[in-house]
Amino acid sequence: MLKRRTMLQGVLAGAVLSGCSSGPATTVPTVSPQNPFRVDEGAAVDVVIGDEYGGFAAAAYRKKYASASVTPKLTAQLPEELLPRFATGTPPDVVLSSGDGALDLGRLVKDNQLSDLRRLLTAPSWDDPNKAVKDQLLPQLLDAGRYDGTQRTLNYIATVYGLWYSASMFQRNNWDVPKTWPDLLALGTDMKAAGIGPFIYAGAHPYYLLELVLTLAAKSGGADVLKRIDNLEAGAWKDEHVTRAIVAVGELAKRGLIAPGSAKYDHLGSQKRFLAGKAGMLPCGNWLENEMKGQIPADFALTMFAVPALDSSPALVSGLHVAATAPFLVPAKAKNAAGGFEYLRAQLSQDVAAQVSSESNQLTIVRGSADGLEIGSALRSARDLLSAAGDQIITWYFDSWYPEFATAAAAATGQFLAGGLQQSEWTARIQAAADKLEQDNAITKYRRD
Repeated sequence: MLKRRTMLQGVLAGAVLSGCSSGPATTVPTVSPQNPFRVDEGAAVDVVIGDEYGGFAAAAYRKKYASASVTPKLTAQLPEELLPRFATGTPPDVVLSSGDGALDLGRLVKDNQLSDLRRLLTAPSWDDPNKAVKDQLLPQLLDAGRYDGTQRTLNYIATVYGLWYSASMFQRNNWDVPKTWPDLLALGTDMKAAGIGPFIYAGAHPYYLLELVLTLAAKSGGADVLKRIDNLEAGAWKDEHVTRAIVAVGELAKRGLIAPGSAKYDHLGSQKRFLAGKAGMLPCGNWLENEMKGQIPADFALTMFAVPALDSSPALVSGLHVAATAPFLVPAKAKNAAGGFEYLRAQLSQDVAAQVSSESNQLTIVRGSADGLEIGSALRSARDLLSAAGDQIITWYFDSWYPEFATAAAAATGQFLAGGLQQSEWTARIQAAADKLEQDNAITKYRRD
């Protein structure tokens, strides 16, 4: 891990409204740019969320519909609380499935429990009735919520991946942010000479390494490299750009640029070493600042740079891996589905999205909503990278579609960097696993266009 405008003329009065009113209606609300879903102004909206920011739209909703009751319920036990409600046909009107206790969305989709959110994407936006909701979002991230071409969730948080560094350390040593992979290797040599382990990673979580390989491959060969991997196409992992990428990452180990102990660290161990100035570069997403809050030195100037391209002529010059996470959904059997859609329209407004970035220190899929905010160097650098990426956002989905396969691919990448596999063995192992997955008819397959 996104959508919008107005398919709701006429027919909405019966099919949608019958399940959206809290009681007998004396008048039927009219469809308008201000009320595209025919919201019953007095109907309560049942909101259940896994993270606090999912409730930020409540104030905007209540301001517009003063007689409506909207009190989001925050819970860490979404499955325990909501699956019985889905089973009895009494689910909430809108859900944010996030946190450690997220819902199994694939199962809910299979059971036809989630509404089609395309009507939300095509509705007029909360901020400007002349623009559709989807026109205010980052379009490349919409696929994260699509199942067989239908928008079932709206993944709200835009997680930016890159390489973290201390801007103050770079300034003290007169180091420049690398623009190409050879520049990064040269920088690593300088760091090593200065007594700093150049590159550190969480060996216990080798997905970070696989993320680096895939980003390099996409920057070199373009988005289709990863589409073929997602679609389980024959030979996708043998693509020359994937091979170049894994070889390039292997150079870190060959040149002795890996901080000692990296293969055994968990994410917290590697991050603590990095923040203590024992290593110069760390691959991670922009949740790092929140995760390590209170442990970042005041003068560290935590900053992110994009994974540099393999050479000076990449297919995606400003390519940046961004994952859309934190899915919102409107249950198909919601009592007040119209209110659920309207709540999400408010959540996707500029003001609410800016509040989310300001208070939760995260970026959203709402385009430009974090511009002009007073935020720290970490989130500011991620925001600026996202802005600079434009339409060159790099995404993939096989890790959420086929988690066991992704775990195996990540493990092979960790083994490779630790010296346990040759490049040819890495390629053969992952390609064989992908081929086996593609041929397994018991596993539901998904496809990117």
